[in-house]
Amino acid sequence: MSEPLLVVRDLCTTFATPTGRLRAVDGVSFDLGANETLGIVGESGSGKTVLSRTIMGLQPRTNVEVSGSVRLGGFEVVGASETAKRSIWGTEVAMVFQDPMTSLNPVVRIGNQITESLRVRLGMSRAEAKARAIELLELVGIPSAAERFRAYPGQLSGGMRQRVVIAIALSCSPSLLLADEPTTGLDVTIQAQILNLLDELKQRLAMSVILVTHDLGVVATRTSRIVVMYAGRVVETGTTRDVFYDHRMPYTRALLESSPKVSNPSHTRLAAIAGRPPNLTELGAGCAFAPRCAYASDRCRAERPELTAAGDGHTYACWHPLAPRGAPS
Repeated sequence: MSEPLLVVRDLCTTFATPTGRLRAVDGVSFDLGANETLGIVGESGSGKTVLSRTIMGLQPRTNVEVSGSVRLGGFEVVGASETAKRSIWGTEVAMVFQDPMTSLNPVVRIGNQITESLRVRLGMSRAEAKARAIELLELVGIPSAAERFRAYPGQLSGGMRQRVVIAIALSCSPSLLLADEPTTGLDVTIQAQILNLLDELKQRLAMSVILVTHDLGVVATRTSRIVVMYAGRVVETGTTRDVFYDHRMPYTRALLESSPKVSNPSHTRLAAIAGRPPNLTELGAGCAFAPRCAYASDRCRAERPELTAAGDGHTYACWHPLAPRGAPS
């Protein structure tokens, strides 16, 4: 088998806060192959965004400690200098941020925001960069691309702004694209368009994608594998089928059951996960999900479970694993 494009091993990201040390990413490990799409799912505060930013090397310069290893195509991100990391940003790895209005400069035309990386990273001339930028705008489905090239972000709709962010991320043809909640704040029709666009571009450009989301419906048909995170740790990982139909972790089932279903009758009450996510500065010795789990025992509250193999590539962290439901026939 070929070497994975991305290898993450025992990655930890810890912030120094006024109330204590907060470990937002706690011992995360996984591999990502070439031309593969991986989903990272969990509630807000589970560590998904911090994980993706740590993979990029975008963590703050102060009050943060990163340990472990992130190897991208042989380049070690953890411990690398800012200059070294800049050498891979854009060309090897890029990110689509969840809010295009905060990732785009509102007073700079979108054309200039795309051509900047082309001129700096690829050494293109002004004319070459403009031609490539218009080509990228057309690639992501923006109509009248030559006219939109001179538009400001505020003159575009939310869906169009997100397409511009994707065009910027793809401008230098990265091997890995990190998409952090790329459809947040968009209506369902535009969400589907953006996700379909990412699928199409992944195949056309032969790149790998990490899709970060709280919505399991987003990753259901668009990923080959899923990593489920809770309180900064991986609590289950496996193929998309494993996670949906053979999951063993109660938190995974709670996420699935809290997703709205079209098949439910009108006015069906939405299911919710009881309780609230834990304070990461006050985690106890046991399972972080125990206070919210219907299956929790004294052992769960006293001893933290490690990942256990349930099959080929399928692991879970639970003292009382659920019986698999099985895929529908």
